[in-house]
Amino acid sequence: MSTRILTAFFVLTALLVSPAEAQSSRSTVTGTVTDADGAPLPGAQIADVAFQRGTTAGPDGRYRLEGLPPGDHTLEIRFVGYQTAVREITLDAGETVTVDVSLKTRVLETEGVTVTGTARARSTLTTPQSVDVLGAEDLDTDRSAALGDVLSENVAGVSSIQTGSQAGKPVLRGLSGNRIRVLKDGIAQEYYQFGVRHFPTTSSNEAERIEVVRGPSSIQYGSDALGGAINVLTKDAPTADLNETQVGGTFRSQYFTNNNERAVGLDLEGARGSVGARAGFERRLSDNYTAPEERTFFEAEDKSPGPFNDPKYTGEIPFTNFEQWNGYAQVGTQGDFGSAQLYGDYWINRHNFLLPTGGPGAENADGQGQNLEHGNLVAKANLVADGFVIRPRLSLQTSIRQAGTADGDEILDFIDENGGFDDFDYPLDLKTDIYTGRLEVAHPKIGAVGGTLGAEVQLQDANTRGPAELQPTADTWNVGLFAFEEIDLAPWTLNAGVRGDFRTVDAEPNENTRAADKLENDYLTLSGALGANVKVADGVALAANLSSGFRAPSIFELYANGVHGGVAAFQVGDPDLDPERAYSADVSVRVRRDRLTAEVTGYANAINDYIFLENTGNRGPNGNLPEFAASQTDVLIPGLEAKVETQLRPWLHVGGQFTVLGGTGDGLGSDGGDGDLPLLPANNVQGFVHLTPDGQGPLRNPRIEVDLKRGFDKDAAGRFEPFSQFDGDFGPPFGTASTKAYTTVDASAESRFALGLGAQPSLRVAVRNVFDTTYRDFLDTYKGYALSPGRDVRVSLSVPF
Repeated sequence: MSTRILTAFFVLTALLVSPAEAQSSRSTVTGTVTDADGAPLPGAQIADVAFQRGTTAGPDGRYRLEGLPPGDHTLEIRFVGYQTAVREITLDAGETVTVDVSLKTRVLETEGVTVTGTARARSTLTTPQSVDVLGAEDLDTDRSAALGDVLSENVAGVSSIQTGSQAGKPVLRGLSGNRIRVLKDGIAQEYYQFGVRHFPTTSSNEAERIEVVRGPSSIQYGSDALGGAINVLTKDAPTADLNETQVGGTFRSQYFTNNNERAVGLDLEGARGSVGARAGFERRLSDNYTAPEERTFFEAEDKSPGPFNDPKYTGEIPFTNFEQWNGYAQVGTQGDFGSAQLYGDYWINRHNFLLPTGGPGAENADGQGQNLEHGNLVAKANLVADGFVIRPRLSLQTSIRQAGTADGDEILDFIDENGGFDDFDYPLDLKTDIYTGRLEVAHPKIGAVGGTLGAEVQLQDANTRGPAELQPTADTWNVGLFAFEEIDLAPWTLNAGVRGDFRTVDAEPNENTRAADKLENDYLTLSGALGANVKVADGVALAANLSSGFRAPSIFELYANGVHGGVAAFQVGDPDLDPERAYSADVSVRVRRDRLTAEVTGYANAINDYIFLENTGNRGPNGNLPEFAASQTDVLIPGLEAKVETQLRPWLHVGGQFTVLGGTGDGLGSDGGDGDLPLLPANNVQGFVHLTPDGQGPLRNPRIEVDLKRGFDKDAAGRFEPFSQFDGDFGPPFGTASTKAYTTVDASAESRFALGLGAQPSLRVAVRNVFDTTYRDFLDTYKGYALSPGRDVRVSLSVPF
């Protein structure tokens, strides 16, 4: 069936556009890319992100980008070690325009182009929405096993819910999981995100860029995007000049000392004329992570319950090892009709989780083994016809989550000496197949108005296959229609959008189902957004947004009734839950100048019928685990985030950032009044110093960095906080749910190397937690019985060829 669908897709692609009409109306951009001294930059990349068209500068720095439709275009010009340049141009039919660009050495955060959460491609300075772009250079050497870790280390204001080295769940403005939409090329990724420890099953290995949108993004991405969206944009298929052949690739390797993590990856690409292919893989193996050696609960004299108790485990933390691999392949073509690609990937992560129930030492610890798998097969195109850009997408997606719990000896045998997994009978075995069809149509400008119309249909076929029926088998259908329009009235940019969604959930009862007569739920919702941006001076803009979003309850929140081993709790759903509704406002000031970049944003997000799990004070049926039940309330999350970076000398620049946010909900207080919201990151402030000395000998764009982070103390939100039992008077006499303030220091040094081989390899050596500081981060889910990681030396090598 999938083969027939994909064949039909490419036949439709070929028929949609008339070749004769395309040839007569296409335009061209040519020019030269140089450095500040006028020297050519061979290999510089020139991309029209919105149209997924790109080219590379030749040995003399010259480039030619052909086959562009008439109309407005936003070009992004980038080269490793230099600031990205953005150029906005307007093309007439058949016109050739020259755009010469001089790039400056990269010392500050650069501008960039975003296509996520906006009506059309815009620079991050002038779009009303609050967007950050993590580019290919950042992803090249500073990568890790967890998407949340990659983003929290590279994007200001993003936090991560951590569970060991391989599990990182992004947090935007205090929201995570089901309230943040993780996308790949605009297609929603499903990864059982209802769990606190369920992290995105998405690799950055095949990513060209990652765009992070803060604030409700339901206009384009529907349910689960009421807090923001993270879009992993994959590389375009390569191309070459007519009758020319081009081949190349990149080898990558990493080693982390803290958990003996080894990673190796390889990307290969080739093109003949307008047809190209690319494939790659990455493999990671890791032992247990290590924390500072401190006194454990078993050695403590005071074993009374309460917060800030000694952890059960320090030093080497048992059951935190993992293995991960991912691979991808793509083939595509581009021409005057536009572009078309077929893309596939598969990701596997097998790991252990440490549980709080074991005794002293690794030999007596308890753990849970998990197997996570995720695959995508996507056919996508950007087609141009009569001024319209048509973007069809067909996606077949599979997500698997398996878990099994045993005593320490059995789990330790679960991973053999090479890090591989033996056969294991998983009591919890979940598999979901997701079928998505999405169509976006960007229409030509009507006066000053341009924008995008879209439709999306998705079926989630969720199956519970193991004996541990934590949630029932169910089908979820969602149909969405949206329009997102933008008006250019220089210096103003205004946009507005509206979206309607209809969702149905149809579940099958099992022996654990508590409400067999309430297994069908329907939701009809409407979302809207208004945004404005005004450029008040060169490189200075003000932006404001008003938006609404929604989130329908998940299958788990509606019907769960069982033991969730990963969080050591018995969890209960509620089939009468209402959809969440978010109403958000934000105002920001942005500066992108040669020697100064800065942004300050204030926001408030009110969410009606916010769904959360409440510790009821009861025990599950077996009497051993606390019971957490789904409930709802109205909440308000206000916050302020800021970042600044300035160049004091040609070789010295400094900067910092801070994040302050709160969150209260009706009835969450101990007295029945307002109380704190769970799973909010602690307030924090960070500062850094970057040194960019002149390259000596083979060194190119060397960079030395020292970062300091201060995380402030934070109290758990009472019985509503996950793992709140570690703070209770009647809870375990070890660990904590509330956390104390701490300060950590990170450092790194990196450079590219000119070895006379053409492409320049890069090397990065970073040290996290330089002083091996003892701490427990508030969003570290091991804080109840272990410490956060200690010193970690990370070596990353990237060799293009």
